[in-house]
Amino acid sequence: MKKRVPIPRWLKNKYVVTPVAFFVWMLFFNDVDLFFIYSSHRELKDMKEQVDYFKTENEKTREALHDLTTNEQTLEKFAREQYYMKRPNEDLYVIKFEE
Repeated sequence: MKKRVPIPRWLKNKYVVTPVAFFVWMLFFNDVDLFFIYSSHRELKDMKEQVDYFKTENEKTREALHDLTTNEQTLEKFAREQYYMKRPNEDLYVIKFEE
């Protein structure tokens, strides 16, 4: 005679099996499963960090623009550094390093 594998009693109860099967389905097999929720949460966190970074960069740029439009010395420094402008009777040497 063959021996049967004993089935636990709680597996025979449909009121226990149905919610367990439902939760397993919702956590692992549904379109919006646990892994999707976790990756979406992580992506949202990264995007919030990017928003904070760009806000601070925007504020720095606004301050630099305000400084350029109000201060003559800063404007001259910017023109000399970025556009290699020079005064009359002045020599300009540009040294570029290869990385």
